[in-house]
Amino acid sequence: MRNQENSVFSGIWDPVVPAEIPGRRVMVQRKMLSGLFSQLADKSSGFEKSKKQRIAQFLDAVFVCMALGIANLLRLSAVDLSQLWPVFLLLPFVTVLLFQRMGVYNMVIRFSGMDELAPLMKGVVMSSILLLVVQHLVAPDPNPRSIFIIYGLVLVFFCAGARHLWKWLASDAKNVAGEPIAIYGAGALGRQVMQICRSGLDYRPVVWLDDDKKMHGRVLSKAKVFDPKDPATPDALKRLGIETILMAIPSVSSGHMKQLLESLRNFDCRVQTLPSIDDIMANRVTTRDAKTLPLEELIGRQQVAPDMDLMCKNVTGKVVMVTGAGGSVGSELCRQILPLKPTALILFDVSEAALYQIESDLKLLCKQSGSIPVHCILGNVIFKDEIKHTVGTYAVQTLFHAAAYKHVPMVESNPQPAIRTNIFGSLSAVEAAIEHQVENFLLISTDKAVRPTNVMGATKRVAEMVVQAKAALGNGATQFSIVRFGNVIGSSGSVVPKFSEQIESGGPVTVTHEHIVRYFMSIPEAAQLVIQASSLCKGGDVFLLDMGQPVQIADLAKSLVYLHGKTLKDEDNPKGEIEILYTGLREGEKLYEELLIDETAQATAHPKISRAKEGFIEWPELNQVLQQFEAAMKANPDDEMVEQLRSVVIGYKPNRFARPKVVPICDKTTVPELVD
Repeated sequence: MRNQENSVFSGIWDPVVPAEIPGRRVMVQRKMLSGLFSQLADKSSGFEKSKKQRIAQFLDAVFVCMALGIANLLRLSAVDLSQLWPVFLLLPFVTVLLFQRMGVYNMVIRFSGMDELAPLMKGVVMSSILLLVVQHLVAPDPNPRSIFIIYGLVLVFFCAGARHLWKWLASDAKNVAGEPIAIYGAGALGRQVMQICRSGLDYRPVVWLDDDKKMHGRVLSKAKVFDPKDPATPDALKRLGIETILMAIPSVSSGHMKQLLESLRNFDCRVQTLPSIDDIMANRVTTRDAKTLPLEELIGRQQVAPDMDLMCKNVTGKVVMVTGAGGSVGSELCRQILPLKPTALILFDVSEAALYQIESDLKLLCKQSGSIPVHCILGNVIFKDEIKHTVGTYAVQTLFHAAAYKHVPMVESNPQPAIRTNIFGSLSAVEAAIEHQVENFLLISTDKAVRPTNVMGATKRVAEMVVQAKAALGNGATQFSIVRFGNVIGSSGSVVPKFSEQIESGGPVTVTHEHIVRYFMSIPEAAQLVIQASSLCKGGDVFLLDMGQPVQIADLAKSLVYLHGKTLKDEDNPKGEIEILYTGLREGEKLYEELLIDETAQATAHPKISRAKEGFIEWPELNQVLQQFEAAMKANPDDEMVEQLRSVVIGYKPNRFARPKVVPICDKTTVPELVD
């Protein structure tokens, strides 16, 4: 990012003006001139309301006298105080009372608009009528009627003009120290964003960017409209010291937004978005909450509004339990479930810190959704007695099983805990559901379970088969289903926060392979689809979520570099700021992921959810396999357990490398970041 040590925004007067930015000197002079008034505005903002009102009343009284004198001079070329002195004494006092009655002095001038002028205009009209009546009573000869019209016009000019001048100067002084920004989109939403930014201290909009050719070159709200496609526009923004572009384009598809972001790459600016206007106006967030555009916009993913009938079917009015409730997906499931008004929500997790965090989040939601019992249970799914006791005690009706070890490199180095949790933990949850006649059980799986190359994917596929085998027995009231999907944005271990941290720390950004691709969806969308999939269950179903188009991780890293306002360092630009290093595939990692084993899937009632019928091992045989796993875990040979996984899971091709004795965690240029 450009050096800001000599920025004009550090003080009222900055004598150092870099020659390479000619527009900077004008900005310095503007800041110096507005500095004194800024101090005056700050002092006046601390006045009590009554003191401000007395000052306004005194000035209005002066304006009445001035308007009366000017009207007489313009119409009669003289002011006869011998006859008009009662009017000069009475009219200001009564006019101020009229303004008070009309609520003129209750207005906040800095935020007033055309609507606030109506009470002032009514007061002026009544003051003119009063002048007409008083002069007819006091003066022996009636004055021309035009004098009252002139008086009213002059009084409006003084009173309204003074208020508008104060508003303009106060707003200008308040925003001169804000960060200069450009707003993309000069429509209705853009003007709302402009007004909100100028009412705060954080941003000072000075430029519009808009694709409408009719707007180019025009000035709107004191800001010039530039063509974002004009090659000269990036240099113009640089001369004005603009380093942030706020997007203000409503109803834009993710695909179109992705194209817009691509077109802004050469601007050397951060591209950010504000929260919704409703949230800002309701004071839930402010312009300080401007943030980098969500990754959904960057990858061009279109979301479908949830089907509320499907959302409510297995949740509303039921006791719902979520295992792994403190995890990325589990916690979002809880946030989505609570507003659907279950009878009770049971949170089950082994991590005390994670459970405490989601409980705190849900307490805030309870204030909006009403009082719904939320029970936090510290427990581990590998202990059958713990999960069976919890399910039975609370009479759980719907169970979402999200507890699992999922970080590919970590699990690859620790296969035993993964087998114990992912396989036997799932078995414990399934048996608890059968024993206590849970109505609906859903296992959250992963695309890495399809022809896996790692222990994590293989253990999740065995967990799927456990659910399928138990469902095939048909000896209980529980409807079993599985939901399989890819990466979720922002989950623990996701590339997005890791890349952002690396960019903010100056790079480099580490990517495992130049051609590696992944599917992405947001955590809220994934949770909504999981809940809806549970309502489509017919027994033993494997549901697949539509993950959209795969995203090349290298391109994602480059886009994040540009969104943070940095330049990419590569062969074409050796002086860039952020470099991308390719570290090589890790243990158990493959270039692409799949969702189907046999490439057959059927559509469901939801456009983003499909159903697959995939083969599995019958329970008697699978039970023997699980007993072999237990024996292998007691003997503690990792290689034997991996070999057993290979013999059970179709398509599993272990890709295990020799584990290093020492992991150079301090050398960020050699350690690959998590992609899963």
